[in-house]
Formats: sequence, C-alpha cells, structure tokens
Amino acid sequence: MRVLVIGGAGMVGSNVVPHLAERHTVRVLDPRPVDVDGVESVLGDARSPDDVKAALDGVDGVVHMAAAVPRVLGYDPVANGLAFEVNVGSLHLAMSLAAAAGARAFVHISTMSVFEAYATRPVDPTAAPDAIAPYGLTKRLGEQVVAALSPALELPACSLRLIFPTPDADWPQWRSPEGLPPRSMRMRDGSGAPIPALAAADLAAAIDRALEWAGPYRPFTVTADIAGVSVVPDDTRAVLEWEPARILAD
Repeated sequence: MRVLVIGGAGMVGSNVVPHLAERHTVRVLDPRPVDVDGVESVLGDARSPDDVKAALDGVDGVVHMAAAVPRVLGYDPVANGLAFEVNVGSLHLAMSLAAAAGARAFVHISTMSVFEAYATRPVDPTAAPDAIAPYGLTKRLGEQVVAALSPALELPACSLRLIFPTPDADWPQWRSPEGLPPRSMRMRDGSGAPIPALAAADLAAAIDRALEWAGPYRPFTVTADIAGVSVVPDDTRAVLEWEPARILAD
C-alpha cells in the first residue's frame, strides 16, 4: 500500500516509519526531514491545505500522527491553541482531502489520555472519553471528528489509542518525546504497578492491521498492558487481529 504518514518525523513516527517501510511504500509529511531508506520525505505543515493535498497524491492510506502536546502548567492560549489546530483542525483537513484524493484507509493515532483518570485507576476503554485537560480533550475531539467524517466521506477509519509508545531499543522502559532518559511507568493509584511500554515494532504492526480495517469507525486500545494493569482488556486483539510481541513476563 502507498501510505502517507502525517507527522512522521517526531519521536513516535521516526521509530515507527522504518517498520512501516518494510511493508509499504511510505511518504512522510512533516516540517522536519526524515532520513529513512526508501521513505519519501516531504517538508510541509499538517495545517496547510496545499501541503496536505500535494502529499496525498497517489496515496492509498493515511496515518495521521501529527500532534501538539501543551507542556506548560495552567492555561496557555498559544500552546492550547496549537493543540486544537493540530489535534483537531489538521485531522479534519486530512480526512476531507484524503477522501477527495481517493484514499481507501485512514488511521488516526490517538491516546488513552482521552480518559481523564488514565493511570490513576484502571480505565474501561468502552466507556465514553471524558478528558478535559488540553491534550486529552483535543485528542478526544479528534476521535469525534474521525467518527463523524468516516461514514459521511465513505472513508474507512479507526483511531488507535496508544499507551506509552517507545523505541524498540528502550523497551520495556518508556522514552518521552522530550528525549529524557528512559524510565519505568507506573500507576499513580498508590499501587505503583508497572505499566508496560509499547515497542515501536508492535505499534507499527498495529498500524499495519489498522490500514486494512474496513468496518465502521471505532477506536482500538493499542497497548502492551495485556494484564489489565491500567486498562480493562477489550476486544482489540481479536477484532484487529493484532497483539504485542513484546510483553513483560509475570
């Protein structure tokens, strides 16, 4: 499949794209260049209609992983505004243009942060998202955009709710997008139970399966936490026909 990855030069994208390139013809749209053998790097902005339209030429599937994460404490109009522009606005733009360009698959990279209490108690992924913090809220709204547009545009789509994606070399610890030393992630509910990170290779495998999704829109929980420490197990592994290869032993 000819796949466009929007926002593929960040920490998550740069580690996932090489795996995707083993199975697909990959093009990346990002303000930063990507240097991966066999991958076409297109410099551009996910918020620009001209840039996105040009990058979609000849594409079969789209993976939207562009994201803006407000890192400041309190309300910051600039950081929060950017989050809405990228996490919601650019998603609406990409889906609309992808359908017009004839794409047949759309994968939205989301997060379990759409649940406000994630990591403070085990979350039921079948419940309605309730995040109000800027990042989780904008990703939650992004899921609603994809859910609304998918049937209207007749473009099969799904959202992948990630849990601590990390470079393969750092697994089972998690490396933050800021590049800080990798560390173990744990529940903040007083138990301190470890939450397994998701290896980039396993995430790429989930994206590969999601590009083949032809059912009605739905979110999938993409995690290596198969024991249900932080999230109640759902039907993702059976329906998506995917499971992580890297899991922590009991």
